[in-house]
Amino acid sequence: MNKILLFLFLSPLCFSQKWSISFAERSALVQLFTATHGENWSTKWDLDKDPRYWYGIKIKKGSVSEINLRGNALKGNFPSSLSSLTKLEKLDLSSNQLEGEASNTVSSLGELTRLDISNNRLTGDPTSAIVPLSKLQEISLGNNQFVFSDIEGFVQNFPNVIILDLSNSGLTAVPQKISTLTKLESLNLSNNKIAQKFNYLSTLIGLKELNLSGNQLTKIPTEINTLTQLQSLDLSNNAIPANLTNSLAAPKNLEWLSLAGNQMTAFPAELSQLQKLIHLNFSDNKISGGFENLGALQNLEQIYLDKNLISGAFPSSLLELKKLQMLSLTGNELSGEIPEQIPALTFLDNNRFSKEDIKTFLLKEKKLTDFTFSPQRYDEPKTVYAMLGNSATLPQSLSGDDYQFTWFKNLDQKTPLTTESYYISKVEEEDFTAYTCEAYYFEKLPRELLEISFFREPVTLENGLGTAEVKVDLMVYPNPTSDFINIKTSKLDIEKVFIFDLSGKLIMTEKSKRINVDHLPSATYIISIKTSGGLKSFKLIKI
Repeated sequence: MNKILLFLFLSPLCFSQKWSISFAERSALVQLFTATHGENWSTKWDLDKDPRYWYGIKIKKGSVSEINLRGNALKGNFPSSLSSLTKLEKLDLSSNQLEGEASNTVSSLGELTRLDISNNRLTGDPTSAIVPLSKLQEISLGNNQFVFSDIEGFVQNFPNVIILDLSNSGLTAVPQKISTLTKLESLNLSNNKIAQKFNYLSTLIGLKELNLSGNQLTKIPTEINTLTQLQSLDLSNNAIPANLTNSLAAPKNLEWLSLAGNQMTAFPAELSQLQKLIHLNFSDNKISGGFENLGALQNLEQIYLDKNLISGAFPSSLLELKKLQMLSLTGNELSGEIPEQIPALTFLDNNRFSKEDIKTFLLKEKKLTDFTFSPQRYDEPKTVYAMLGNSATLPQSLSGDDYQFTWFKNLDQKTPLTTESYYISKVEEEDFTAYTCEAYYFEKLPRELLEISFFREPVTLENGLGTAEVKVDLMVYPNPTSDFINIKTSKLDIEKVFIFDLSGKLIMTEKSKRINVDHLPSATYIISIKTSGGLKSFKLIKI
């Protein structure tokens, strides 16, 4: 009997000597693998090998010290087996599809200095789980479904934190206790509903990165002037107008600045003082000119000016920036000659360049890393009216045997028509929608193939009742999208917006015409919009 007991006692010990960590810790990792569908991970573990060879695992002094499975397609409930890894110092399970609460697991990991569980589907109040972790210097919880009962109480427990991510956490103001985090270097409060109380940022004099994107800012907080060490500032997707007064004068160490997705009509004069700027993003604004005002920023390497109101000739003054390596002008209305001196990475798709403009440039055989020019747009949006039962013709302006035409219904549903015009012999109710024509062209040049698609802006077939009355429809754009969608309607009142997955599960509801879907996994969804005129649904693609 004693021999049997001795064998049972020694067996786990002997077995554990096969591995670089204890039997208990290896079992905890195996349970993590099993509980989160490890067979479907992007990078799997070979359980026959020692854990020190497993992806994302680091071992120190015979114990697991770090787990980094960021973006590795983990699914299921938050793995409870992690609680036995008491020597764990860094845990990164971000950008997966984990669900449930993490309180019973995380609270026992007293050696953690870094915790990143952002971009999952976790729920509950994480305060009780994380407050005991007094050694934490990096805390990233954003883009989950957490609900903080006392955000001030949570924040004040971590005076030594260096990185804090509370993005998409339902905040309506900057927490007052943020001001006590004097060692903070990176703060992410993006995708909340913050519009006030920025004075609590003033004491964060060591802050190097600040993200306030996707909030409700109508101006640049003046408190940013006190953040003299700031290197990265993201104020995108707010409602900031052109007049910035002197809000950007002080952070002269700024290298990365984004004001994308605001209401800017011009570049602020204060930009010229930010001599260290390398990256500048003014996409999705209302800028049409004033590019010479960027001339003082001679360290600029990347400029994003997508989806503005830039029309006509290429803004050649941008080419005077000698260090410029990347320029993106996608989604404007540029046309005409493409200069020879464009940067190595230049993106000009979705403008109004003709095939002759592009061909002329390509024949110059410039050496570029990436020159993107397809597709291009042509023709303005148009509405055609027709009566039920009558015929209708939807026009577009390109013609000739050089093009291959394809017509799309509802903007993405391919139809069998390959003619220059779209003809309907007998209009039915389902024909009243938006149509797009793709004109595809290719030509073999001496050293490459000119291959380009031209898309006309939507031509909409409306029910014309013999009057000038226009039937108002809804439009959801951009679609596909990676972050925000907009709902366009001029007369209808939006009562509620529902987003479902393809199984019919309700994912989220909103009432706004601008909806943040950045936290949703890449997939196809159905968006249903309830208005005073009824309910209408669209397919939504999240990329």
